[in-house]
Amino acid sequence: MAKKIEDKYKVLDQISHILLRPGTYVGSNKPGKFTRWIIEDEKMLQKEVTIIPSFIKIFDEVITNAVDEHQRNNSLNRIDVTIDREKNTISVRDNGGIPVEIHKEHGQYVPEVIFGNLMSGSNYDDTDERTVAGLNGLGSKLTNVFSKEFIVSSCDGKNHFTQTFSDNMRSRTQPIIKKSKVNHTQITYKPDLSQFGIEEIDEDHYKMMEKRVYDLAGCNSGIKFYFNGKLLNFATFEDYIKLYVDEYFFETKKDKTWSIAVALSENGFQQVSFSNSIETYDGGTHVDYIMSQIITQMREFFLKKHKVDIKPSELRNHMTLFLNSTVINPSFSSQTKEKLITELKEFGTTFEVTPKFIQSILKSEIVNSILDWIQQKKNADDNKLQRELNKKLSKIKVEKLIDAKGKDRWKCSLNLFEGDSASNAFRKYRTPETMGGFSLRGKFTNVSEISNQKLVQNVEAVNLMASIGLKLGQPIDIKNLRYGRILITADADADGVSIAALLINFFYKYWPDMFDRKMIYKVETPIVVATSKDKKKGKISFYTQGEYNEWESKVDLKNWEVSYKKGLAALIDDEYSDIINNPRLTLLTKDDVSENSLDIWFGKNSDLRKTELLK
Repeated sequence: MAKKIEDKYKVLDQISHILLRPGTYVGSNKPGKFTRWIIEDEKMLQKEVTIIPSFIKIFDEVITNAVDEHQRNNSLNRIDVTIDREKNTISVRDNGGIPVEIHKEHGQYVPEVIFGNLMSGSNYDDTDERTVAGLNGLGSKLTNVFSKEFIVSSCDGKNHFTQTFSDNMRSRTQPIIKKSKVNHTQITYKPDLSQFGIEEIDEDHYKMMEKRVYDLAGCNSGIKFYFNGKLLNFATFEDYIKLYVDEYFFETKKDKTWSIAVALSENGFQQVSFSNSIETYDGGTHVDYIMSQIITQMREFFLKKHKVDIKPSELRNHMTLFLNSTVINPSFSSQTKEKLITELKEFGTTFEVTPKFIQSILKSEIVNSILDWIQQKKNADDNKLQRELNKKLSKIKVEKLIDAKGKDRWKCSLNLFEGDSASNAFRKYRTPETMGGFSLRGKFTNVSEISNQKLVQNVEAVNLMASIGLKLGQPIDIKNLRYGRILITADADADGVSIAALLINFFYKYWPDMFDRKMIYKVETPIVVATSKDKKKGKISFYTQGEYNEWESKVDLKNWEVSYKKGLAALIDDEYSDIINNPRLTLLTKDDVSENSLDIWFGKNSDLRKTELLK
């Protein structure tokens, strides 16, 4: 059935619109779960609470209104907040006072103008530089709208004004005026719980209101706050921060318009921020302003000292920021004011984080936490790369591999040669069933100086792993190994020694158990071959210059032909066959790979490596 025109199109009064669409004015009136700070035993703890945001907002409007009055009247230096959960009443009292006079334009006493009329207030002169929270004239009137009873009591030192509103601000009594010499303004209200779908002020809502009083006490050192009779004594914003953390770095501007603190966070970036005493749960431009200064200098530090470029968000994740700021004529994302959106150029105030403050952070556990995270991230990235590489290793076809043909792979040996010229003759002299060969393309990579990301991009290293049946980041698997012995068959010169060292480093870093299983050997290759002119005496091979010199001193060289061998390619047929089929082997163990050897073999001093290993 189609709706009547009258049912479809309506004109609502302001109060009805506010009650019907609370989200526009005070936030959601539906319960939600939020992680919030609450006060327990004089410490702030994070806890999941179930609250109705609009219920907290209408409380905030009243108490913020009192704080705003302090900005206009410094003699207002005390605010008392009382919450009676049994009577369902909330009271906010300050020692200020509103003029108890008739407003000539509206014909009402000023307190009634302020609290009994929507869109009323003292914040409409946009030429003023305001640091108060209220801006649009709704504020505490919204509390009135969402209350069954709303009592205004104000004394200006001469007269005492009292007026009671009820029925969601739709009804009001006539003001009662009495003489009084004190100054105060007190708002006592009974929230209309039916508008929020609750029956009482439960613990979570109570704790959130209590916490809000603590916030304001911490942000406004010029006001003494009492909560249910208890003095909340914070001399500075720093005293307030101590409720959250024991270790922090604090800095404040002389005029107290900006105060900041940074502490270590183990749960991602956290911020406890205020703009003009309003807690900005979602941060905003004031938070970005401070953090950008800190992050910029921290990025420079890590790039310069640790050679790592870290994203701003990744640095932020290790810090908690505490911020109390004053912004001229602030703008927020909504009426609920959870996020500051005022542009930096319009702040009206500035704050430059000092080098001393930055240095304190750079010498703290925050940096250690970031370095630990960098290592963890590297390990995670390495593990991912390893998994991806290991999946495809068995499918790689190595063109440079002269593969053995035997089925018993543990009995097979893989000779590692410096280049194609050294391995070409290998095909002729090897035993195909048990011998394989792999040609290196010049110098092997120094794995001590590269990341796993670089390693998996190194074609030669990947091909060598695939040829042997090795998997990155995993111990050797005997069942899947394609060779039981690795024979490093390099030239007996400085370059050959260096290549051998780099190969040993490769195996030792990633698969040290290969040394335990006696898999790694170095094939000694001759540097000098002496051939007797008397064929019966044959040939003598020398593997070091010292060896040859000692022999030379004892024989008549006229009876010998001496040939210096510049690498394997210089060996003739029988000499080459000899090192393949009857090699002089040196087993390499973990004991051989000593700390000193590691420095020589794998360090950056190539001259030392050549000098020491050629001895």
